[in-house]
Amino acid sequence: MPEDKANQVRPRLTTIEQEDIVKIEVLRKNLDNFEFSKQGEAWYMLSPLKFLANNSRINAMLHLLKAESHGKLNPDEVDLARFHLIDPIITLKLDDHVFQFGNTDAIDQRRYVLFDGKIHLVNDSLYAQLTTNAAFFADPKILPLDVDINAIQFPDNKIELIGDDWQTRKLMDIKPEQLKRIVFAWKNAVAISVSKYETPETELPIVVSSSSGITIRFIVVSTEPHLILGRKDVGIQYHLGSDEADKLLLKENTATTMEKQQQ
Repeated sequence: MPEDKANQVRPRLTTIEQEDIVKIEVLRKNLDNFEFSKQGEAWYMLSPLKFLANNSRINAMLHLLKAESHGKLNPDEVDLARFHLIDPIITLKLDDHVFQFGNTDAIDQRRYVLFDGKIHLVNDSLYAQLTTNAAFFADPKILPLDVDINAIQFPDNKIELIGDDWQTRKLMDIKPEQLKRIVFAWKNAVAISVSKYETPETELPIVVSSSSGITIRFIVVSTEPHLILGRKDVGIQYHLGSDEADKLLLKENTATTMEKQQQ
């Protein structure tokens, strides 16, 4: 009985271990190139922008090392132009290992990749990511995990840790528990998406300070229909959920504000 082709074990593209890679370069024809570096256990984009990289995006690139090869050809026996491999649009370098991306097969839409002297046919789940913008690779968490917040400077007020209590610089009607919730929300906020920074008409800054001396400056790009916080210094902005403005921005209790306006 013939072996079921669906159950055949296909050869892997490489035997290189993902954990051994410390540098990634994406060379893109007519577009900015990307460069990433592993520092400790974290990955950072070094060019064209500088920020902490999204682990899932990095792993998607590294996973190419273990991709299945659904067939291979000798480059000297075929016309490379037919596979768009003479001057490839995308070249991925994982340390010194070079992967050149060609076009896709007309039948099964797998992509031709030139690596180590062979043209391989692999499942195409990476190419589109390599042609997108730099902000796509940013970590969606707006603050580093190790930031120990001790103050947040808002456009019109400031909350800061004095002793063991959170207080506002200017007097306003807001409970200490609400201030703690605001700080907690900042520490744990994760964006729905990240895009290239767009300068707003008016730059309203929010500066988060930490006990270690780190300060991170955000610009309020928009509050409606959802909150967008920009990092002008690294060229990206974070798109947050529709209810995040209420969690992250300093607002006086609505009832008290209305009473003041009626007086």
